[in-house]
Amino acid sequence: MEAAELKRELVKVQGVKRGRYPATLRDAVLEYAARSKRGGKSHSKVAAELGMSVQTLCYWRAAARKRGGLMPVAIVATAGEREPVLELGPVRVRGLDVAGIAELLKRLV
Repeated sequence: MEAAELKRELVKVQGVKRGRYPATLRDAVLEYAARSKRGGKSHSKVAAELGMSVQTLCYWRAAARKRGGLMPVAIVATAGEREPVLELGPVRVRGLDVAGIAELLKRLV
């Protein structure tokens, strides 16, 4: 779903269920937020687009992480750097080789 459609759905639910959003709508919002974040938008910008508070969006993200237990991880090479960088959400880990990153991930799980 796109922002305008999600915003309409959120407004519909706000009037009827007093803040109790269906899981499918929350998941669609979180998917849109993740796509937008990858595109460079901040969570506050996404929340404003959808007409919701950034606190609610962050709460839904935290609840989804607890539900799934796993978080997407990317090891990316950036321009000018020769060592891998581990990105765990907003956290970046530098200075480890691939074996060090693997060991860190084992210890975190």
